[in-house]
Amino acid sequence: MPRRLLAAIAVSTLLALTLSLVPGVTWNQPDIPAFQASRPVDLSEQNVVDLFTFMSTHYNIKRVKWENPSVHVDLAVSSGQRAELPLVYRDFYVLVRDLFRLTANVEQVYIRLLEVEPDTPAPKLLIAVEAQRKDKSAYETPPEQIADLESHIRARFSVRIDPYFYRRVSP
Repeated sequence: MPRRLLAAIAVSTLLALTLSLVPGVTWNQPDIPAFQASRPVDLSEQNVVDLFTFMSTHYNIKRVKWENPSVHVDLAVSSGQRAELPLVYRDFYVLVRDLFRLTANVEQVYIRLLEVEPDTPAPKLLIAVEAQRKDKSAYETPPEQIADLESHIRARFSVRIDPYFYRRVSP
């Protein structure tokens, strides 16, 4: 009986040491994120909300409208809040870049920044940007690698700025 017990302890110890080495073995497979799209998604009314939950912006997204092959996005700033120009342009660029990179069937993106007042039903348009998929050089570069994002956007995208917007921009 003691010999069998001693043999069982020796075998189980050897087995435990062998199994402890298994997690240390490296596999030659690349790490693939579980929640990242491996290929562009075909945007539709059913998945437009899912796509925008992955996107983060400084200003609140008030409305998203999908009209094949165009996406219309309204960002909102309250009447008491000052708009900061670098954040506005960063939101525009990140949204355009993500929409073209993550989708296969979006050809145009229209983004507006609106001033929303609680008592007024019609918001004021502050700035609007239109982007086309065919101009890949306009949105391929990550925003961190662009020195002057404002001039990059103004040179490559169609930008409409209301004169009222400049009074709302923080200095």
